[in-house]
Amino acid sequence: MAQITRRLATLVLCATLCAPLVAQARSCDRPANLDALQAEVVAQVNAERSARGLPALRTSGALDRAAQGLACDNADRRSTSHVSANGAELRDRLRSAGYAFRAASENTGRGFGSAAQAVGWWMDSPAHRANILMDGAQDIGVGIALSAAPESRLHWVINMGAKR
Repeated sequence: MAQITRRLATLVLCATLCAPLVAQARSCDRPANLDALQAEVVAQVNAERSARGLPALRTSGALDRAAQGLACDNADRRSTSHVSANGAELRDRLRSAGYAFRAASENTGRGFGSAAQAVGWWMDSPAHRANILMDGAQDIGVGIALSAAPESRLHWVINMGAKR
């Protein structure tokens, strides 16, 4: 009986910890110019921060992976959710991506045709603006995915954070 209980506990633990990784590993449609769009988002965000005397954010591969995973998930669901289809929240996705953080924030959106439009919209929203201008943030990750036709809209996600 104890062995069955341990195996069940192991399965539950794996389902909890592995599910966000599986969601992130799934392939999705990405724009052909993904790298350029990601660089443009980072430049736009850093311009907004610089204009307010805040330090520039540096790109993080772990934050990119977490953001791209949610962008793909949201594109699949035609959503702008902060909760993945498997129930993973930002902290779960960051931990799964290997980003040990003391602070983190996330912005999502869809339908923007350019990085300037996405960042401009976020800056016009008080909550999203606060995320971009988060004091103490050091790193940024950007995810962008394309939903399937007939919608074919870009889904944008940015994660900002400060490591522990």
